[in-house]
Amino acid sequence: MSKQIPAFEDLPLRKGDPPYSAWGLWEKPELGAFNHLTDDVVLRAAKEEIQTGARISLNLPLDFLQPPLFNRKVFERQVINKAPRVINDDVISINTQSSSQWDGLRHFAYQKEGKFYNNVSQDDIHGDPNSTVNGAESWAKQGVAGRGILIDYHAWAQKNNVEYDRVSQYAIPLDHVKTIIKEEKLEPRTGDILIIRTGFTEGYTKLDAAKKEEIAGRQSYPGLTASVEVLKWLWENQFSAVAGDQPGFECIPPIDPDFGMMHPMLLSGWGTSIGELFFLEELSKMCQKFGRYSFFVSSSPLDYTGVVASPPNIMAIF
Repeated sequence: MSKQIPAFEDLPLRKGDPPYSAWGLWEKPELGAFNHLTDDVVLRAAKEEIQTGARISLNLPLDFLQPPLFNRKVFERQVINKAPRVINDDVISINTQSSSQWDGLRHFAYQKEGKFYNNVSQDDIHGDPNSTVNGAESWAKQGVAGRGILIDYHAWAQKNNVEYDRVSQYAIPLDHVKTIIKEEKLEPRTGDILIIRTGFTEGYTKLDAAKKEEIAGRQSYPGLTASVEVLKWLWENQFSAVAGDQPGFECIPPIDPDFGMMHPMLLSGWGTSIGELFFLEELSKMCQKFGRYSFFVSSSPLDYTGVVASPPNIMAIF
């Protein structure tokens, strides 16, 4: 990237802006950190990562979570018989964040300030039903493609006798992540899509209906520790997006309530999308099979006016 990235200690970039924000950094603000995915970056990733043609979807079924988490709308499907012609249509109704998803830049604001990315307010979003400000449809028009790297935390934890509940609050220490990066022989670079596997979705499949009901209601999930140290590490690596197989990427609720969550800083501070509830079980197996934890990623988010979040429609190619 020719763009000069300021030091973490220089955040926020403008006096009076919310903590750790980088408003005004990008020439194409609608893309946020996806500005890192230039033609050169994508071309390099394609040339280096696509070696076998093997590929795997990272999408969960749209109706995977029953009931959905965070009190979201239940997936609905209707198959329509177009009689007397022998034709069928189907109609689905979903919350775009009830399964695998990209969080967009109008999803989670700085709560105290009430501001989204680049000083956007709720009035800016809701005042005009055709508003596209901070809408993720810009990502759909360009497409998301580049190098993905998998931090297979669940596999590493099993190997090293680190025990935790895959469907409850657990804060992954940054030191563990750095150790895994070293052991997986990864060298993170600007524009990478960071993906962390906690084993949440695999653990969820083993639950009975009553336990799934409980999981949906209590909002306690594993993820990366939220702290200034972790935020600094993420900034210095300049990932184009971060993602995981769990409901929030970061640990929910945060271990340090005084610091809170990183969602506001990532989404509304930096314009960095958060991928949640990605399906990573087969990706983990493929990484082990090929002995490498980097791959090419291709994602086509939905395109409509004012996208808040979108199913990722994503695959990894080796």
